[in-house]
Amino acid sequence: MLLICLLLLTCFLALNLWLRQKYDYFRSRGIPYLPASSWSPMGNLGQLLFLRISFGDLFRQLYADPRGGQAKIVGFYIFQAPALMIRDPELVRQVLIKNFNSFLNRYESADSGDPMGALTLPLAKYHHWKESRQCMSKLFTSGRIREVMYPQMLNVALDLENYLKKKLRDRNTRILALEKMCQLYTTDVTGNLFYSLDVGGLRRGRSELLKKTIELFKTNPRKVLDFMCVFFLPRRTGNLLKPKVFTEDYTQYMRNLVKEHQETEKGDLINQLQHFQLSHSANHYSQHPDFIASQAGIILLAGFETSSALIGFTLYELAKAPDIQERLRKELGEAFTSTSTLSYETLMALPYLKMVCSEALRLYPAAAFTNRECTSSPESEGFPLQPHVNFVVPPGMPAYISILGLQRDEKYWPEPNRFDPERFAPERLKDIHPMTYIPFGAGPHGCIGNRLGILQLKLGIAHILKQYWVEVCERTIPEIRFNPKSFMLASQDEIYLRFCRDIL
Repeated sequence: MLLICLLLLTCFLALNLWLRQKYDYFRSRGIPYLPASSWSPMGNLGQLLFLRISFGDLFRQLYADPRGGQAKIVGFYIFQAPALMIRDPELVRQVLIKNFNSFLNRYESADSGDPMGALTLPLAKYHHWKESRQCMSKLFTSGRIREVMYPQMLNVALDLENYLKKKLRDRNTRILALEKMCQLYTTDVTGNLFYSLDVGGLRRGRSELLKKTIELFKTNPRKVLDFMCVFFLPRRTGNLLKPKVFTEDYTQYMRNLVKEHQETEKGDLINQLQHFQLSHSANHYSQHPDFIASQAGIILLAGFETSSALIGFTLYELAKAPDIQERLRKELGEAFTSTSTLSYETLMALPYLKMVCSEALRLYPAAAFTNRECTSSPESEGFPLQPHVNFVVPPGMPAYISILGLQRDEKYWPEPNRFDPERFAPERLKDIHPMTYIPFGAGPHGCIGNRLGILQLKLGIAHILKQYWVEVCERTIPEIRFNPKSFMLASQDEIYLRFCRDIL
């Protein structure tokens, strides 16, 4: 027994010594860093791994940690791997845009045995990502959004109005939970635009598409392990655990959706990818039998939780600021004077609606954080940050950017937690420090659907406020807490608001 205890003690001491050496990386190079306990192999991720903090809050804390002082970069540890938190807007521009060729990939990576995950646009590595991005970008041109997508979105917006009418029935006021309504709206939009499905979730109060998506987001130990492997573990370690981005049920659902899809004149996502596969430019990567299903699957996930949560957050902030809501409803009332729907040009031209949505995206960015992996060749020894910082980012090291941190930094945004659309008044746009407002990321890897996301938000808010005034009630939470079980920014608590019938 004594021998066993001695062996265990020796192992613990050896582990401690090994971790001390690993966690000495930044100190030995004179770079400000956030220390990690030499008794824990989790680096600075402990709270996240135990689901005590959301992804967005974790990286915001790392960004804002006072131990970093005024340093432009701060080191931290992803398990035992050293990583950088970029805190300077100019260095953010260097990494995301100016020196993109030295940071070609996101750090996260799907297992090679999970083609559905590895083929997706966000997780594909550069030589595959570039081809898919060029193909899918054709779906998001301004002309296509205006002429093809917007008329379909208007139909969903009208379904949203009818959904609320059914909820209130003959009442003038009713307290409603926002989550399901917003989720039905965004999945209806996605199904119509990308799969040519008449989802009808708002009309029926439920949808199979929403059910499959919610099931995929449900947290269980295996799913937590899979996501941590994909986002944080070194690739060879992750491969040993064989993590999956999509569940088998969701994978099969998307395969069947593609298989049963009918050719339409609308040229939706599936049609676009089918035509791409038939073209001579498609390579072995895009000819994979799961290529189309993987892109169809990730498009739904990428927009589902961010878009639905953002509409709820915006309504919540408007309910807490009746003066802002009154001004917005006045603008909408003038726009809806002689019509039940707005043209694309009219909706996009409404100045105060744009300011409100911009401010909502500042407080609740679609991407709470982003990262890039240094892909400079080993021969070059990495990417030098001089003259900004005396450090060379070695090949393979991830550089993280807390978008939530930047957009709530009082250095750039006075009273950063206050909802104030006036920050985005036309005459004040010049005062916004470059690269401190990037709610969809920036550069070539920025969100491909950013314009569509903003349009979906504007349209939903316009058609809700057209019919209703929203206000806080006894069930309204005093502040938003982000859900630690969600990768995206989502409220941990249900948001309840009182809807008051007040037709403009």
